Parts: sequence; C-alpha cells; structure tokens
Amino acid sequence: MPMFILLGQEDRDAVAGPSSLTPGRALVPVERMAGVFILGAEVLDDPAHAPHRTYLSILPQVDGEDPSFPAAIPPVDA
Repeated sequence: MPMFILLGQEDRDAVAGPSSLTPGRALVPVERMAGVFILGAEVLDDPAHAPHRTYLSILPQVDGEDPSFPAAIPPVDA
C-alpha cells in the first residue's frame, strides 16, 4: 500500500527542486488535481531530502488505494 504526501501549491513551491545535500536528486511533486500535488512518502526516509523532512512530515498523507486519492489530471489533447 503506497503512501503519498499531499501538498498544496505553496507546499510544492517550498520543497520542489534539487536537493541541497545531494546534487542530482530532486523533489518533484506531481500535480494530480488543480492545486493538489503528491510525493511518495518514502522521501521522508531519504537522507538526500533531510532538510525538508520536518516540513513534509506534518502534511497530510493518503494511501494510494484510498478512494479519496486525488484523481489524475486528464491529458490535454495536442
């Protein structure tokens, strides 16, 4: 059962981007609905993202199999 951290736009802006500890590693929240982003909860155990651990640990989490899991944004036809 995969767990995900739920982030709003401000949360996403606060944590997205390269790791300050491990160049080449980054937090890349995925937008699921307008203004709702997710990150796999495993980032909480990743030493590369330790500077964000406290911030991320207080955000809500949801099981990927929970019916309330945010739906994916439908693809835009090109």
